[in-house]
Amino acid sequence: MVVAQDYLLKCLECGEPFFTPGEKEFYESKNLTIPTRCSKCRELRAMKISAPKSNDNLLAASTALTSDIQDIYNEILDNWSVDAKKESIRYFCHVEEADYLTSGKKSFIIGRKGCGKTAIAQYICELQSPTHFSSKLSFKNFPFKILYSLENSRDYTQPNQYISIWKYLIYSSICKSMSKNQKIDPEVKGKLEQLYGDSSLTALDKVITKWTNKSFGVEILGVGFNREREKNKENLSWIEISEILEKIILDYCDESSYYIVFDELDEDYTAFSGNQEKNDYISMLTSLFKAIQDIRSLFETNDKKIYPIGFLRSDIYSQLQYSDKNKWKESVIDLEWNTARIQKMLSHRLCVAFNLPRTEFKTIWEKLFSSKKVSMGHRQERLMDIYSYVERSTEFRPRDFIQYVKCCVELAKSKMEYPIMPQTVKDADDNFSEYLKDETIDEVFAVIPEINEILGLLSTIRKQNFRFDAFEKEYNELVKREVIPKRDVKSILLILFDAGVIGNQPTMRGKTIFRFSAKSPRFNFNEIMMVHRGLYKALQIF
Repeated sequence: MVVAQDYLLKCLECGEPFFTPGEKEFYESKNLTIPTRCSKCRELRAMKISAPKSNDNLLAASTALTSDIQDIYNEILDNWSVDAKKESIRYFCHVEEADYLTSGKKSFIIGRKGCGKTAIAQYICELQSPTHFSSKLSFKNFPFKILYSLENSRDYTQPNQYISIWKYLIYSSICKSMSKNQKIDPEVKGKLEQLYGDSSLTALDKVITKWTNKSFGVEILGVGFNREREKNKENLSWIEISEILEKIILDYCDESSYYIVFDELDEDYTAFSGNQEKNDYISMLTSLFKAIQDIRSLFETNDKKIYPIGFLRSDIYSQLQYSDKNKWKESVIDLEWNTARIQKMLSHRLCVAFNLPRTEFKTIWEKLFSSKKVSMGHRQERLMDIYSYVERSTEFRPRDFIQYVKCCVELAKSKMEYPIMPQTVKDADDNFSEYLKDETIDEVFAVIPEINEILGLLSTIRKQNFRFDAFEKEYNELVKREVIPKRDVKSILLILFDAGVIGNQPTMRGKTIFRFSAKSPRFNFNEIMMVHRGLYKALQIF
């Protein structure tokens, strides 16, 4: 029981004591602004709006917004982003997958675009402390041409020819982190600083060029790491340097944890000019995964906390070819979401936006959205709560929910409306649908450059549900008119299924099967196919 003397502050509104030491600790841990009013007065202040009109058919809630609500709307619009790299770490909702990675239990996260991979990667990259060192090798603007030229076809065959260069880059990143670790032997630390202390080199292409240059081998021998090879300084290759770095880490690495994060691995996954280019890309990724596994195995055996971690889209991961790929399953996390996890994520984000301690989902959700139901159906007689209405338009990705909430807030702000009413949520579906269409095009374009025309085909059918022969007929018509190249129709449908564009509607009433709604679902060409509801407005399907 909390007694009066346990409170730390007095409310500016009512003068009552509030704010316990436990709340203070929570606010400080989340970098939240310390409140000046008690929770009751904050809620009353937030709810100071004009009384709604008596006619329930009029959904407008207010004609003016308080400054507090304006601030919350602006916070969501300005600081919520579908790109995790643009967000404050305050908005990261901790998930158990992050613990599996940081403890070394797992090595890879596989998931659809927008499912939160980069958010977890960002979280790990910010784990910087005297005993935790993180570095990130992003494929954004990655110098692939340099990497492709460094294959080791002498020791490895396709698709493993890039294992050596990946190991070398990982070892170099670890040594660079060790050069910043005060617990490392001072003499070794000093030598590593000589090699990796050039802060002017930030562009990855320049860093890799330096690390793989023959002169870098001379530098390594020059600081005295391997005197046995000094006689052959001029002939020391980066593959031999990799062996030296591996020994340095084994001999001198302390008990600290070292994370090397590989994110945005789909950046070079574009419309390839030919099969060779695509094969090189897939081989490069396969080699990276194999290198990560080899390094994990080696250093785990030697009680070293060396944790390279890979994040990859599930559709690309399925294309990696390796004889022992099945053994990777124990190291892979399939990042999936359900209603409970999505609501936990939204609850966290809304609590941060409202500057409130952790609150159950329904309570914090109804601080932004009305508790009134959304009317649906031909006669508007079906009712659905606002969250469920939003959920059915998404593909169960955090990114989708973030975007839908932003669409709602943007409309509500323009209407000077608070709380956000059901009609506003319905109206926001238009902008959200366009967003979802654009996301689909971005995701599928690398595989089907004519994806925009394929989505237009679904608009031509103009039905929520259709059968294979209807799609095939319209597809062949586009091929005949030379609007699109001829491809296997079933392959096209499978790609649309994997991207969440279409699903199956089995004979069971009310049952639908989408790629994201079931574990390892199979697409059935003989069943009725249906377009995902979130795309209806953008594709003009009614």
